[in-house]
Amino acid sequence: MSKLFISTTNCGKAHEADIFGMSISNPFTITVSGDGALKLWKNRLLDGQQPKEHVLSKFVHKTGVHHVDAFHSMERGGIEVFLVACVSFSGQLFVYSIDLESGAFQELDLLTKSEKQKSYWCVRFFKSDDLNVSHKLVATDVKGNTIVWNLKTFKEKEEADGQHAEEKDIHLVLKGEIPSPEPNFATCVDVSSKGLIVTGFQDGSVSVSQLETLRPIYVFEGFGIKGTEESSNTVRDVKFSPLGELLAVANDSGSYGCVTLYETEYGERIGNLTVPTHSSQANIANFTHDGWVFGISFNSTGEFLATCGYDGKIRVWDVKQKERVSTLNISAGDIEIEEDIVPKDEFGDSLKIPPVMGVTFINKGVRGGVGSDTNEGISCICLDRSVRWFREAGGV
Repeated sequence: MSKLFISTTNCGKAHEADIFGMSISNPFTITVSGDGALKLWKNRLLDGQQPKEHVLSKFVHKTGVHHVDAFHSMERGGIEVFLVACVSFSGQLFVYSIDLESGAFQELDLLTKSEKQKSYWCVRFFKSDDLNVSHKLVATDVKGNTIVWNLKTFKEKEEADGQHAEEKDIHLVLKGEIPSPEPNFATCVDVSSKGLIVTGFQDGSVSVSQLETLRPIYVFEGFGIKGTEESSNTVRDVKFSPLGELLAVANDSGSYGCVTLYETEYGERIGNLTVPTHSSQANIANFTHDGWVFGISFNSTGEFLATCGYDGKIRVWDVKQKERVSTLNISAGDIEIEEDIVPKDEFGDSLKIPPVMGVTFINKGVRGGVGSDTNEGISCICLDRSVRWFREAGGV
């Protein structure tokens, strides 16, 4: 079985520094960079339109920005809410409301004074489809704690006739904090549709907790090559499947990258995503990429998982069979506009095959162009400061 993807458009020199984070929403592909900028790239481009001609940009912080997530919802009363949260290298958490008609950014002051004192690292929205369950904003801090807020989009007001009505009002209400069992850098976080929170840590461990009670329910220990000075098992990314039944964990194993799958009901490990390797360590661990895995993403049905890594590859996997069904080899030659190619990094090392720093599936109908309404897509960010978009081959 194969699931092939073809390039549709790309954008070299999308930022003035390395791109560290991305998120896909219906209106925009969103990126953040070491240049301090937050950029929203319009998804519905017509054939021939260039991404740089249809992008919204906001300077966030001089230290640079590394994690980003978006919240897009049609709330009660037909009011559309579009929020973007990101974290700077200074540890500050920023939340913006974007007017989709004008493209105007409004920075929201949502945190209390004590909450602003924390140094944050990664951030994730949870959009609830249950009217009895609040939307959430989740962030980790550098001490390993996971902080959860209820995200409110309305407040009640009393009208002149004594009746009560609701008006748009974005605010956060602190729900609580999941403390790290011990001081341990929390590198990534995700929230499932089944009401679970997962936090990955630098030491390779993964903690899963209940969203409503914030009670930890199980911990996975890191898997990696042991007994070598070069050993590293840092968790790079964690993702729940759309139905919340599976959890994928990407972690280092020495200089290689691994992805392990768990079922979420009992926390049992059900397998690894593995490609053949010529390494003498092949009998010790199962490798997903010949280099660290920086990002993972389930498609909308949970049937497929995309992974990306330092080896300059994106791989797409059949989750049930745990088999690779596609490989995208990223090359500097992919960039269509020659002057936008970045051939070397700041250290003089070649970017002919640029490491892929993040990957996200794109749902059908989100992107513009031929075939986008009937085929899924993939977007990625690379160390050559590029953003690239692909769609599944076949169909019209």
